[in-house]
Formats: sequence, C-alpha cells, structure tokens
Amino acid sequence: MLISIIVPIYNSSAYLQECIDSILAQTYTNFELHLINDGSHDNSGEICEVYAKKDSRINVIHKANSGVSDTRNLGIIAAKGEFICFIDSDDWIDEDYLEVFTHNFHDHHTLLFQNIKRDGKTISNYTFKNYSTSHEIVELFVENNLLYSGAPFAKFYSKAIISDNSILFDKNISYGEDLIFFLDYIKYIKNITFLNSTKYNYRYISGSLSTSKNHPWKTYAQLHIKISEFIHSISSRANGNLKYFYTVDWDMIETGIDQNINAFSNEMSNEFSKLKETVHFVHFHVGSLHRKILFLLIKLNSYRLLRAYKNLLIKK
Repeated sequence: MLISIIVPIYNSSAYLQECIDSILAQTYTNFELHLINDGSHDNSGEICEVYAKKDSRINVIHKANSGVSDTRNLGIIAAKGEFICFIDSDDWIDEDYLEVFTHNFHDHHTLLFQNIKRDGKTISNYTFKNYSTSHEIVELFVENNLLYSGAPFAKFYSKAIISDNSILFDKNISYGEDLIFFLDYIKYIKNITFLNSTKYNYRYISGSLSTSKNHPWKTYAQLHIKISEFIHSISSRANGNLKYFYTVDWDMIETGIDQNINAFSNEMSNEFSKLKETVHFVHFHVGSLHRKILFLLIKLNSYRLLRAYKNLLIKK
C-alpha cells in the first residue's frame, strides 16, 4: 500500500531536516513525501529542494503563504497514495511509525490512532481498544477526551474516504480546523482503533500558531456550530448522555467570548447575536452556575451586559 505523507512547511528550517530525515529512515518504504512550502521566508524551500534531488519519493510544492489548512488541502489534492499521514514540519517520527500503521491496518472504515509524545513522554491518554462509531460513540469520545484530540497527525487516514466525501480543512478559520476535519471524517467510518504505540514526537514551540491563545470570534463560533451539528448527529445513539459534548462546546463558546469580549465591533456583535439561536436549554442544564448566567445573558442578546459581567469577574 502506498502512503502519502503530507508535511506543511512555514519557516521551519531549524527543525525541518530532522523531520525529513525521520521520514526517510522509515522501515516501511512504500511512501511518497509531499513537502509543501507555504511561502517561507527562511531557507526551508532550499532544504526541500536539496532532499528532493536525493530521493525520488519526494515531491516539493512551493506556494504563496495562505495558511496551514490551505497547505494541507493542496497536499490532499496532490496525494496519490491509498492512505494519508500528516506530519508537522517541526515534529519527527520514530523509524517504525509507518510500519505500526500498516501492520495494524484492517479496512478503510477503521481510523487508526497512535499516541503522541513530547520530550520523550506520552502526552495522549487513550484507551487501547477498538470502538464502533455507531454503538460506542459516547464511550469513544468520553474515555479518550476526543474533542481535544483532533490534530491530524498520529492518525492513518484513508485517501478514498477523504476524496469521495470532499473532506478538506477549513481555510477560513485559524483554530480548530483540524477538529472540524476530524469530525467530518468520522461521519464516514465504522471504527476507531487506538494502538498501544507511541511513535510520533511532538515539539512544543512557544508562540507558534498551534500554541497561540488569541483567535477571532468567528473561529470559535464556527467550532460551536460544528460541535452542535455533531451533537445533533449522534443524539439518537447517545442515550441522552451528552454532557461531555455540551461541556466542551461551552469551553469553545466561553474561550471565544473571553478572547474577544473587549474588542467587539458592530459586525462582531451581529455574529455574537446568532448565539441566541444556537445555544439551547441543554447548555443551561449541564452548565455551572457561572455558565447558567452566561446562558441567560446570551439569550438576552446583550453583549454589553456580558462584557460587564466578564470584566467584573476579572477584577475579583
């Protein structure tokens, strides 16, 4: 089976060679490597070209800067493999990373996960078993805190499922686009299997986009809508046990409010007003006293009162 590895690159010269070397050292060798340079200002593009001259499996694409989502989408379009693996350009993988996936592959409707490690220590906390997305959807998400595990790396995606269902990363938002991609993908699969394998090395870089704390309100609003749609889609399978999903949805809503409450323009207040229609009584029911107050202020559609309430909390 041919695996397409997609590496989006932006100003990654300090770590890029380690990333590429780890891929070329794989014990499973039937792969193509797409290095996609997203308008880097350092010498990342030159590093890619040097490697491409040494290994025919490498395809280098240079493009104007348009963000990681658009860059990954270009990789999906270019991919010729049966499967897709995403690797970030400042991370690296152990030499048997791909072999673990191929050894445990069953069918295209089962998504395989591996653990992630940082500084040599496992940071993911999965339950190593196979879950049916039809019959065990609540257990799948709750036991593995899966709404916080949407990052595309350390997963073994089927190219056919992605292409046949036109699944792409949303290039119009700056945070959570990977979770939206993941939620869209699992609509079309039957199982998720967590492997007792930790072969992906994540490098934490302070100040990078993935660790940035500030994103516009529309990003969190879109995440809220997507999570709400997902809750609706699984409600018939959840036996009413949806507290986890609504709690995470609250996390997204409140984080967006906290980051943008003192910067609301008229346009933003119009966007905020849409919350009145998409926040429901279940949000009130599962929320803490604090979030019950937020719920009432949202239903009143007064971001001025909400801003005053939030600022009051900050002063305490």
